[in-house]
Amino acid sequence: MSIPVRPVNESYLGFNFFDFLANLPSNESFGKIREILVKKNEYIYDPASEHLYMYEILEGAVKLGSYTDDGEEFTFDVLSKHDFFGDLKYLNNQFFEFSKALVDTRIRIYNREFFKQMVLQGPEVSEWFISYLVKRWCSAEKKLKKLHEKKAQEKLTFLNTYFDLTIKDAHGASFVLMDLLTQKDLGDLIGVSRQTVASTSKLKKK
Repeated sequence: MSIPVRPVNESYLGFNFFDFLANLPSNESFGKIREILVKKNEYIYDPASEHLYMYEILEGAVKLGSYTDDGEEFTFDVLSKHDFFGDLKYLNNQFFEFSKALVDTRIRIYNREFFKQMVLQGPEVSEWFISYLVKRWCSAEKKLKKLHEKKAQEKLTFLNTYFDLTIKDAHGASFVLMDLLTQKDLGDLIGVSRQTVASTSKLKKK
């Protein structure tokens, strides 16, 4: 039996968190949720930001990353529609990441403490969020496994399959997610240099 490249667990999609909140008394969520448009290549936050929110991608794509000791950016994850990200404040101020829009991206912002309160208040919401976290955890494990493949070609083939997704930006224009990633992004995700990605891609085209 072949193992799917992406986690099959999508039960979290059967529960709409925003619709759940919309059915609460209006005073409970008032002022705690808003939407923004982030332009391509703009940061949503960086390590110096005041991290008070959780974010949901409505349309578009976002890359998450951090910095080397030399101050160089590196990418460790790429998210798209229905994904959540942000600082849940469980790491004792060790949260040190940036988030950047890959295309014009529409994002819903939740007050973090409000978000956590809602997730913890009932089994249905908790089940939904745990299901989502397990999906993200499984995705990270799959990508980590590929870091230990011997050949760069195998790693790159995996990423081509994993990110072969069509997304839409905030204006409805369509993009293939893989095409939005630079050679540096791809190298960061599979633990090789951008030069290795470039040379491997050339070999693949021959």
